[in-house]
Amino acid sequence: MINVIVCDGIVEIWGSIMDDRERRAITVAAENVAGVKAVRDHLVLIEPLSGMALIPEDTVPARAS
Repeated sequence: MINVIVCDGIVEIWGSIMDDRERRAITVAAENVAGVKAVRDHLVLIEPLSGMALIPEDTVPARAS
């Protein structure tokens, strides 16, 4: 399940994927749409064997020191 939100040429992609190759394919498809200025990837990789959710580092909020 993938959810795509577009506002002012910025594409936000949310959802879960089972293979990191899906991330690249989805991102490339979004980047190649006319008028797209940027793509923000918020996809969560679900590791198939354990079911563990792996969140990309750039989407994890920073912790206070």
